[in-house]
Amino acid sequence: MIKLVVFDWNGVIIADAQANSETVSHILKRYGRKGIDLKTYREIFEIPAKNIYLKQGFSEKEIKQEGKRIQEMFHEHYEPKIAGVRTRAGARELLEWLSKRKIECIILSNHTVEGIQTQLERLQMGHYFSHVLANDRYVAMRQQNKSEKLAGFLVDNRFKKDEVIIIGDSPEEAEAGKQSGIHTVAITGGYVSERRLREAQPDHVIHNLTAMIDIIKKV
Repeated sequence: MIKLVVFDWNGVIIADAQANSETVSHILKRYGRKGIDLKTYREIFEIPAKNIYLKQGFSEKEIKQEGKRIQEMFHEHYEPKIAGVRTRAGARELLEWLSKRKIECIILSNHTVEGIQTQLERLQMGHYFSHVLANDRYVAMRQQNKSEKLAGFLVDNRFKKDEVIIIGDSPEEAEAGKQSGIHTVAITGGYVSERRLREAQPDHVIHNLTAMIDIIKKV
C-alpha cells in the first residue's frame, strides 16, 4: 500500500517546460550561441545544469567563470515568465485524491525552495505537501543530490520501500527511485523526451497525472 508520493516539481506539478527552454535559449544567445527550441531542449536537458551549456559549446572554463552569473540570469528571466504558470493537467485532481486517502506527498526538486513556496502559495496548493526538499539558487550548476535527499528522507521518516512511489519528468527521478528501491513513474510532456524517459526504464510511463491513481491502486 502506498503511503508516500514523491513529486518532482518542474514539468510535473507545474507546466513550465516551455518557459525553462526559452530561458536557457535566452542565455545561450546572450553568450553568442545559437538558441534552441523545446524539442531540442528535451533532448539535451540534464542535471547538473552546466551540462546543458557544455553541450551547446561552453567550455568548462567558461562555466567556472560565468556559472554564478548564468544562474542569476536564469532566475531573472525565468521567474517573471512563470508568474502565472498553470499546473499540469490532472495535478489538482490527483493531489485531492491523495489527500482524501491521507497519502502523504512531498516535493523533491532541483529548483529553489523560495521559488517553489512562492508558487505553492499563489496556486493555493501548499497544504497538499508535507515537505519541500529543494535547493538555493546557486546549486543548479553543480552536481545535484536528489538520490541522497530522497534516501535520507525515507530513512528519517521510516517508510518502507514498497510504500513509496516517485514521479518525475526526467531520468533523474527514475534513477533516484531505483537507488532507494521504490516504485518509479515517468510522465511525458515535461523537460525530457519520451524516448529518453523510456531509456531510463521507470516502472511506468504516463501521459497524464490522473493515471497515477490507477497505478497507486494496483501497486
